[in-house]
Amino acid sequence: MRSRGLTSRRMETGPRCIRPRAYEDDLVRTVHDVGDRLGYVHIGENHRGYLGSGHLDLQAFFHALADIRYMRPIAFESFSSAVVSPTLYNDLAIWRNLWDDGADLVRHARSHIAGLIHASQAR
Repeated sequence: MRSRGLTSRRMETGPRCIRPRAYEDDLVRTVHDVGDRLGYVHIGENHRGYLGSGHLDLQAFFHALADIRYMRPIAFESFSSAVVSPTLYNDLAIWRNLWDDGADLVRHARSHIAGLIHASQAR
């Protein structure tokens, strides 16, 4: 891939390139297959709520990231109809109020991600 005159083997993936439960039947295998070409990770629970409260195996996913020595950004995404405008939640088809305190959600996400990273490095 060429960018600004530089050659890179890294594949900059967007937030929808690896979609567990939608397109990928094995998220861990997918991370291993992409390997060091993975340039960006964007995570969210299957129901868009608090990390760890859905049915995605985030620990296995973070173990896979550790396996490929991923050291780049990890972004978190969540939606709740309690905190966005009616126009936006209709456009995004958000029909549940999964949280109403954004600061608490962010603190939890940061702590949960740190715990997942720590557990993956400690094995």
